[in-house]
Amino acid sequence: MQPTRPTRFSFVDEGEAVRRLQVDRETLLELVANKRLRAYPGVGKGSFFRVSDLETLAAELHPAVAEAPAAPVTLLNPTNNARRQHDPAYKVHLRLLADLKWYDLTDADLQAYIRELHPAAYEKQRSNVTSVIERLNRLVTLMDEAAAQWRSQGEGASKE
Repeated sequence: MQPTRPTRFSFVDEGEAVRRLQVDRETLLELVANKRLRAYPGVGKGSFFRVSDLETLAAELHPAVAEAPAAPVTLLNPTNNARRQHDPAYKVHLRLLADLKWYDLTDADLQAYIRELHPAAYEKQRSNVTSVIERLNRLVTLMDEAAAQWRSQGEGASKE
């Protein structure tokens, strides 16, 4: 486990709590249900967690990492091309935030793009679009599988 990076926020959302504790969402919810972690209500269904509580619990859950010396912090030089690396879940989250802006494009916008598309770029752009469609279809499949599992777990819990 990598040491948690400093934050200027006192609270973080559920996704960041999962990343900091290196657990899945179900385990995070169990920690809250067992009162090992306090959740603070947020807007809608999301909860927020105090960073200091997460650091304490992370040290308890992963004691070997807490005792290891912290890795030196390397600041990125804006003149080099180094990019921050994100964990996989956060990378998907960022991509979805960027790519879910398609709702504001009209058919006329799409047609204008095609009118201006250079013939030499057609194959590359078509390949990019079909690749994105495949990834998004895979994500929908995984989300549907997870939702079906959540529903079946919820039904099992309500019968008890």
